[in-house]
Amino acid sequence: MIDPVAEQIESVLPQVVSLRRELHAHPELARKEHATSGKVRAILGELAGIEVLPPMMATDVVAVLNPDRDGPCLALRADMDALPIAEETDVPCKSTVSGIMHACGHDGHTATLVGTALVLSRFADALPGKVKFIFQPDEEDGGGGGELCRCGVLESPRVDGVVALHGWPLQPAGTIAIRAGSIMAANTAFSITVRGCGTHGAYPHRGIDPIVIAAQIITALQQVVARTVDPLEAAVVTVGQVSGGSASNVIPAECFMKGTLRYTRAETGEALRQQVSRIAEHTARAHGAEAEVSFRGGYPPMVNDPELTRLVQDTARDLFGPERVITNEPPTMGVEDFAFYAQRVPAAMFHLGLRPPDMDSFPTLHNPQFNFNDAVLPVGIRMFCEITRRFLSSPG
Repeated sequence: MIDPVAEQIESVLPQVVSLRRELHAHPELARKEHATSGKVRAILGELAGIEVLPPMMATDVVAVLNPDRDGPCLALRADMDALPIAEETDVPCKSTVSGIMHACGHDGHTATLVGTALVLSRFADALPGKVKFIFQPDEEDGGGGGELCRCGVLESPRVDGVVALHGWPLQPAGTIAIRAGSIMAANTAFSITVRGCGTHGAYPHRGIDPIVIAAQIITALQQVVARTVDPLEAAVVTVGQVSGGSASNVIPAECFMKGTLRYTRAETGEALRQQVSRIAEHTARAHGAEAEVSFRGGYPPMVNDPELTRLVQDTARDLFGPERVITNEPPTMGVEDFAFYAQRVPAAMFHLGLRPPDMDSFPTLHNPQFNFNDAVLPVGIRMFCEITRRFLSSPG
């Protein structure tokens, strides 16, 4: 029997692959996705039954299939921004923009969702509801998902559920991994300024060395998780940047540190913030210095809705067989701003395996040698299409 959806996916695949490679060759950083969003908007604008909405963030693209139809509304989301990483691949579609590349697969995410819109628009009359396509800017840098939610992207029409995928290099190509509950961490960025008293390096007794104090703070911070967080809780404290001084023979007056906190529960995050402040301030004071600590809120934990997760799991099993569905993948301490959507409506994100069968390993995300595997594009489109059909057809 001919599968009409598979047939349509096959017919649009050359266009989808071409788009993916074009996006990879011309990456754009967060909030600068003008050409990317322009390409997406142009394609969607030609599809029957789809209304492309005015932008909310200048570079977002939101479109609705069957905007006037009664029934539920499912949102499908893709992110579009690239990373400030110099590409080190030799693929024909290698980035043409110096120092910028699609190292997280957002070109693949965008192309998959465009392909889904191309296919679903051809079955619009058979869908008992609406589909909202969300092409989001600024996932990597500042939480574009949160801003879109505040701008009302989940309203008019009201969204009843939202689904996204993420390409996953650790898994074999074409596999689907998803679990209910917390799957990714929350994060908080922190900065610490240690203020001592500068002096000549030959006379350290005449000053207060903020670099030595900073070193003690960094060492003490490594005990925060080990000695103040429940061993059954997941948490990370990382100092990733230290800066102080401008000459080898001068003790500076200040030393700066920046880092990140990762956690899966809000209560743990609050405990980490309190401990970081206490350690930095008291350590500095003990040496006659001062420490100023500040925090910048990041992304909340990504939590998959149990019912929507079950729908995704059942869809994957029915389409591809249980051997290609992974339900016990452990949570990761990475973050994802799809979590902002999940705070407001039932949401589910699944991982789409990228690693080719002839490879034992595959370049990881945020790696200069990463390139999305085009062979899995039809798998992602098929998943989105069938999830949509089942969600809109389900009672209640």
